Amino acid sequence: MNTAFQPSGNEVKHAAFKEHRRSGRLCASRQCVLDAFSAGPMARNEVADAAGVPLSSACGRCRELLDADLVQVTGTTQDKPARQRLALTDKGWKAIGECI
Repeated sequence: MNTAFQPSGNEVKHAAFKEHRRSGRLCASRQCVLDAFSAGPMARNEVADAAGVPLSSACGRCRELLDADLVQVTGTTQDKPARQRLALTDKGWKAIGECI
């Protein structure tokens, strides 16, 4: 089998991410996760349930929101294993309702 023209796994992932961003679905899922925080502080698994997105997507969007200073870590859950609880910052409250 000739694999000279086969894209690598990383090339496929990057192309899929670019298409996801170009289509607007990335912004939509990010906004769903951000809107879920309006109910109060929650762990990432609770965010995934509230936003109706897979946990892997919720974790990625939460990381982006943390990096953008739209959410902050407010503590941990009492569960085993303990999970970070995240809540909106003032900047995050202002961003609700607009696509960031």
